[in-house]
Amino acid sequence: MEKILIVEDDHNLIILLQTILQKEGYLVMTAPCGKMALDWLVNSKPDLVVLDIGLPDMSGIKICEKIKSDRTLRRIPVIILTAYEDNKTKIQANLDAQADLFLNKPIDNKDFKSAIRTLLKKASANKALRRNLFKKTAR
Repeated sequence: MEKILIVEDDHNLIILLQTILQKEGYLVMTAPCGKMALDWLVNSKPDLVVLDIGLPDMSGIKICEKIKSDRTLRRIPVIILTAYEDNKTKIQANLDAQADLFLNKPIDNKDFKSAIRTLLKKASANKALRRNLFKKTAR
């Protein structure tokens, strides 16, 4: 069962996203702030992270930067949720954080589920490829 970490400070949105993902068969962990999210990341290594861009204690961008700069975490796909409509903010955030995907709030449930499936499938394929390459070079 794939694990997904949702980092969001809006309790109602956490419940909505958690319900959607659990109905799809995912194990869902939630964190209302960045510090708790970083603790979860180190201890549980989720298969995907959904991050709010604006959290009470730190920016979702900063958390994403930490994920993508950590050798043990950088392959975890990250979706950043944002209420910002302007592309300048998204482009700068993507350059800084290297998020895998940005989704605008309010979130379309169908698009959200599709994005999760696509990113997890891509991550799984990359993992299998790395495993096969390692086997070939180890011979």
